[in-house]
Amino acid sequence: MSDWVARIAGERDAFAVFMQSAEDWAAFAVWSGGKLVRSLSLNPSSGIIEDVGERLAFENDFWAGRKSVRSAESYDLPFHPIDLGNEALREFFGFILEGREDESCIDPEEVEIPAFRIL
Repeated sequence: MSDWVARIAGERDAFAVFMQSAEDWAAFAVWSGGKLVRSLSLNPSSGIIEDVGERLAFENDFWAGRKSVRSAESYDLPFHPIDLGNEALREFFGFILEGREDESCIDPEEVEIPAFRIL
């Protein structure tokens, strides 16, 4: 998939965020200049599945323990992956799907995406 994204994006930056709440799984990736520069995928049952590139600024509070899981004493990760996924959404796209929105968030339901078909 990474090769496909790099090919489609060309020299432009590309961002992806994936979350699956049933498994507490989240992943995100960033490509720049056609190259993967950051990718992270993790869930509590598998741990860190992939951790490529330098951590991004929005990740720092999670890794430093300032965004720890409050409700589970024996959670297998230092933070909840869905919380990190939502911060990735906010950072890359300006909205979140779960959690507390702030004034900087847009409402994704209000964004119209045009679609075109070549006949």
